[in-house]
Amino acid sequence: MALKLLLAAAALAAVWCFVPVKGRTLAERWGRARTPGEFAERAWTDLRGQPALPSPARPPRASGHPTAQARAAPAPRPTESHSEADRQALDKVLSQHLDP
Repeated sequence: MALKLLLAAAALAAVWCFVPVKGRTLAERWGRARTPGEFAERAWTDLRGQPALPSPARPPRASGHPTAQARAAPAPRPTESHSEADRQALDKVLSQHLDP
């Protein structure tokens, strides 16, 4: 009996995560919904074939972690800051070590 329950749970988990219904899996729908009621309503609407309901804008999630805001800021684009003297010194070192 326990093996049958385990097999049924595994099959349900596979459907939840991997089987797309109208282009999205149930796990993706759950992640986009703000409430369980909204999830159920949207899933039922999609299964009946009715037009999708407009998606309301989700408010950004607040995080209590102090580095969350620091991670959200994009990193500056890297630039080259070598001078001509640096390039010549590198060329000299490379020519000494690569010369047979």
